[in-house]
Amino acid sequence: MDRLKTLEIFQAVADKGSFVRAANALDLSTPTVTRAVQDLEQLLGARLLQRTTRRVSLTAEGGRVLEHGRALLRAFDELTAESGRSASEVAGDIRLTAPASFGASRLGPVLARFMARHSQLRVELVLTDAPLDLVEHGIDLALRVASELHGSLIARQIGEASMGVFAAPAYLQRRSVPRRPEELSRHDCLIYSGTGRKTPWRFTHAVTRQRVEPAIDGKLCANNGEALLAAAVHGSGLAFLPHFVAGDAVARGELQAVLEDWVSPSLGVHLAYSSRRQQPLRVRALIEHLARELNHDSVPALLAA
Repeated sequence: MDRLKTLEIFQAVADKGSFVRAANALDLSTPTVTRAVQDLEQLLGARLLQRTTRRVSLTAEGGRVLEHGRALLRAFDELTAESGRSASEVAGDIRLTAPASFGASRLGPVLARFMARHSQLRVELVLTDAPLDLVEHGIDLALRVASELHGSLIARQIGEASMGVFAAPAYLQRRSVPRRPEELSRHDCLIYSGTGRKTPWRFTHAVTRQRVEPAIDGKLCANNGEALLAAAVHGSGLAFLPHFVAGDAVARGELQAVLEDWVSPSLGVHLAYSSRRQQPLRVRALIEHLARELNHDSVPALLAA
């Protein structure tokens, strides 16, 4: 018999002082109740009840088992209640991860609006460009900006991030403006490695549809887009970045887009998680909120080429 059920039966016998009364209270047969207590005594290797023809009482060992058993049953009831709330209420804790450059500037207001509507919710935002293992790091939901995701993840694409090549005007004046992708091999390129490998720079001509993947090299390789952005602004070289990362610097005149006749494959903006099985309502609600807000507000405005 289920051990929690066995503890519940033992508790009822102790509280009622009778196998018969406990059986009636639990809507079980008296032999079932008697066998459950015997099974528990055999499992624990101790007599838990003193039985006479007139009454049932606890032994010293039975008293200790009853105390621990009550605590276990209370804890299970609390766990069941909390799990029920997870299925029916937007409440509890969510651990969300997102790229540092995207999350730091864009997710704060989006999450604030979500949490304002759900006062019982707590969100931990983990900003990193590293593709964390969601299970190992206890991540409920990941916002990933990438061309492809690990095959073990379940993902919903909510937008696209267009890419471009950017450099500071001072760098271009010093080194010349590249007109074709092949010319990038003669430039200092700032290389992104946040996915664990160097991201290739691929281009397709907007008119002729010619495809080029030039050989690139440079003195700076980083796993964070903001670091490459800062280096580009300071004139260190050409950076291949999403428009949402470089857009503000371009607007301020700190960076200039080059190779504008050439188009690079966009990165997908994904909401990823490890399993659909019994996903808490709070996570499902956050997925819908992020998909709605980022798809209809932040993403198109920021990611447009």
